[in-house]
Amino acid sequence: MYNDYRFDSNSYYLYPSLANSHHTYNALNGYLNPYRHYRPVYNQEGSTIYGGLNTFISTLNKRGYIVQEGKLKYVDILQLASEGKVPSCFGNNANAPYAVLTLPPAPNQDPSQGQDPPIVYNPNNPNNYPENINAIIPGATFKLRPDEAIVLIGQTPPPAYYFSFRSYLGLAENKPLKDYSDAVTAGNDQTGFYHMLFASLGDSVSNRGIWTEQTPQGSSGSPFNSSTIIISTADRSVNQQVRDALGVAGYSSNIMNNDNIPLDMVDMGLEKGKDTFLFVMRAQLWAQEEIGDAYIQNVDKFFKVLRITPNIPFANRTPWPIPILKMRETNTTEYQVLPHARKELDHLRNEIIQRYGGSEYDHVDLNTDKWVMEGFQGIMQDVTCLGDNNDALYLRTGNFQFKSDDDFIIIYGVNHEKTGKATLCQASFYGAELLNGVVGAFNSVEFPHSASDFFPEKYENTNYYYVFKMAREMDNDRVVVVPYSEGNPLGSAYGVDNDQDAFIGFRIYQDKETGVGPDLYDIIWDHAILFTKKEKNL
Repeated sequence: MYNDYRFDSNSYYLYPSLANSHHTYNALNGYLNPYRHYRPVYNQEGSTIYGGLNTFISTLNKRGYIVQEGKLKYVDILQLASEGKVPSCFGNNANAPYAVLTLPPAPNQDPSQGQDPPIVYNPNNPNNYPENINAIIPGATFKLRPDEAIVLIGQTPPPAYYFSFRSYLGLAENKPLKDYSDAVTAGNDQTGFYHMLFASLGDSVSNRGIWTEQTPQGSSGSPFNSSTIIISTADRSVNQQVRDALGVAGYSSNIMNNDNIPLDMVDMGLEKGKDTFLFVMRAQLWAQEEIGDAYIQNVDKFFKVLRITPNIPFANRTPWPIPILKMRETNTTEYQVLPHARKELDHLRNEIIQRYGGSEYDHVDLNTDKWVMEGFQGIMQDVTCLGDNNDALYLRTGNFQFKSDDDFIIIYGVNHEKTGKATLCQASFYGAELLNGVVGAFNSVEFPHSASDFFPEKYENTNYYYVFKMAREMDNDRVVVVPYSEGNPLGSAYGVDNDQDAFIGFRIYQDKETGVGPDLYDIIWDHAILFTKKEKNL
């Protein structure tokens, strides 16, 4: 069952820069956190989540498994891009943090640059498997045998609108005689040559349904600050053996979650040319930013990560079936909820142009279209999915450029949260070259009642719409300030300069009925208008 989370209607602004008075803001119904700091679970007196860890590992060792420790690490992809360590930001969600697993090499696999060798390793063995490709940070893109398991034991994030965990097909071997000039590519003669797919391998384990100590078997309650276990496998018998060992160590099956890898969709193994994988944790919109940031930036202290490998490869396989993904479609669309939406959106557009256009500005309506392909389809089409998540729908505008500091974008559309087609919506400003999301806004949370100035007073559907601006400077409007790339003290990827291609990306999270991203045609797509300052005639 899903706990119906709601933000306090009097507390819209969640960031210290917007509302410094909300440091102890209670975001979720029935949840109280009196602490002004956040402590790793294994440092808390009386904690039990790690109490059985040694027993779990020793049980696996006795049963013929090699156990190595990995980490769940916070990744600032904008920093890595600024330092030239990654060629793309993969359409990162601005203002929303990410963490990735980093795993040690498998037994008898060469370490990649920046990695220590595995437990079982002879550097002089000519039969060692080739090293992994460091596409993000060392150990973040890794190969797996089909009989291996990854286990995360730890504590879920503090209150947020959303968090999730999911494994991905990361890099796939290049197909013969195919042009990958538009893809992120990596590899060499030893490892093989690869391109990035970053495609999800099923539904996510999210705050809506995760099994934790406070939400056993996914029951209602608060899934935050709660003990949990996530088991990632491609084989059902391996999963069961891991669960049996966890049970011996005293862990309850009521907090165990499966992250299944559909073996028939991927090419597992350690040999040259086999698929590589990623595992991502993400979070959206902390209730208390200081506490949330402290958690995600130190997330390695909140989870233990184990790579589990049989000493002797399994002769027989019992793979997980390809899953049936949760349905996005419902019997209700926004066209039914807002039968006059066409007229209301036309009215909103006209009011926006009248207010912001005039003799000094030209305007262009930017086209909106689907952006990111779902993981399974991306694998079949052999195109990148940019770390897609089935809990979201992704849209984007066409490319545009700011030609001067006076140019700006007005973003407007239907409030999908109000219609019930989302629990959270966000728009981000991207550089087109690096796909770097540099700034974003959670539409109705940060800008409540933002369309009221554009409709007649007391118009009944006003709150079903939103309007805000993205510009270079703050003014009296509802503005999200777009940073520059050149001279940015954080790094060049933290901004986008004038005369560089850019676009707006939209994310619509979790239809309130289905719990996953809404169907593409169940919602009315978001809109954006570019306003450019006219050049003065000499």
